[in-house]
Amino acid sequence: MTSNAPLVSCIVPTFNAGRFLRETLASITDQSYAPIEIIVADGGSDDDSLDIARSHGDGVRIVAQRGLTPSETRNLGARAARGEFLAFLDADDLWHRNKLELQMRCLRDDPGLDFCVTHVQMFWEATVADEGKRLQGLARAAEPVPGFSTITLLARRTAFDRVGYLDPGLWHADAADWFIRAEIAGLRRRLLPDVLTYHRMHESNLTRRRDRNCRNEFLRVVKAWADRRQPAKASDSDSQPRLLEESPGDVRPKGPRSHPPPARLAETSPQALIGDQT
Repeated sequence: MTSNAPLVSCIVPTFNAGRFLRETLASITDQSYAPIEIIVADGGSDDDSLDIARSHGDGVRIVAQRGLTPSETRNLGARAARGEFLAFLDADDLWHRNKLELQMRCLRDDPGLDFCVTHVQMFWEATVADEGKRLQGLARAAEPVPGFSTITLLARRTAFDRVGYLDPGLWHADAADWFIRAEIAGLRRRLLPDVLTYHRMHESNLTRRRDRNCRNEFLRVVKAWADRRQPAKASDSDSQPRLLEESPGDVRPKGPRSHPPPARLAETSPQALIGDQT
């Protein structure tokens, strides 16, 4: 990358995530794009998360405040960011090493785009590998899906200036709420066909521990969005906002590309996932 390339701020919200944080930070430091800054935003960890972050020296900046919700922790990092572009990665998930490079190329080639997302694929820790095998028949678990979540997002800072930060009152649906607000504000986006983000499944996932709360919160957010929409007329239905995955503003790939075979996911190491894809 040239020396005048724009800075990307990579925000890692943490809360007692020391078990996975080293791998997560490694998937950021190994990015093929530069320059980047890494911000670990901690919401009150009692484990070794902050020690791991400090072990990176000047390569990782830490901002911390106890008692924050996950969305508040992401916002804490976003407000501390110095970059023209913002990206988020949860402390137990991984990026492919070319993620930021491909997304920045997309945003550079089309200056009118406000943000870019990628496809995402789940992978299972050994402790829950049996669950992964049971779910192989479900497309959402076994196949890559459009990643409308914070961990795939790369956005211009101006997108947050227009839409605002994540809703601090939401524990699970903060990303869905933000994308809906972006839709209402008329922001332009691009869904890359590449699988560049990997969501780790383990016994301590927040959505697993609070499954019912997650579903109820998401339904409330979607209902609020539906209530705000004007009824679509039959003659102009194509111009109305549709589901996020089906908006006319997206590039609709024929199928996700460059991803590990689903059958390998339960036994695939993080290092294999984030390396070069063929």
